[in-house]
Amino acid sequence: MFNIFTVAFFAVIVALGLAMFVTRQKTPEPIQLVPPEDDLLKDPKEIRELTLEDLYRVGEKLCEENKLTIKDRVTVDENEVYWITESSNEFFFGNYVLGFYKTDPSHPFVSLPTLFEFKDFVKSVTSTKGFFFTTGYFTKDVHQPLEGAKISLYNRLKVLSEFERFKLSL
Repeated sequence: MFNIFTVAFFAVIVALGLAMFVTRQKTPEPIQLVPPEDDLLKDPKEIRELTLEDLYRVGEKLCEENKLTIKDRVTVDENEVYWITESSNEFFFGNYVLGFYKTDPSHPFVSLPTLFEFKDFVKSVTSTKGFFFTTGYFTKDVHQPLEGAKISLYNRLKVLSEFERFKLSL
């Protein structure tokens, strides 16, 4: 009744129809866990603008809490500084890098290229973990999972919550 060529022809037609259907579908957007707009909306406006010195104070407390010793401080520019630390905890031995970045009040977001530069620095000092502190917020693309070294992000809200946790004053 049917020969092999007829079956193959209909299989190709069905495959083309499915291909057209699939390619016309909109690609799914990645789920945003913490959109920066939400953080910016929750920003306590009554608290003054943070400075690099404020970020340093939180960084020093985190180093103290996690038994990290600061080995070197690298100044990238007047708004960006990296600390290379070493763990004195034999269970979590290794180098850790803390990055501090002051945003401009007219543009309070840190973009993905800035974070890539930090990740490259973390790799260059043979570290597997980094902490990136900013006085502002991160753009949406920064929140996507990235390959390589694990980076913990601290935006303005998280820095302010660390101030409360360590009982530091602004």
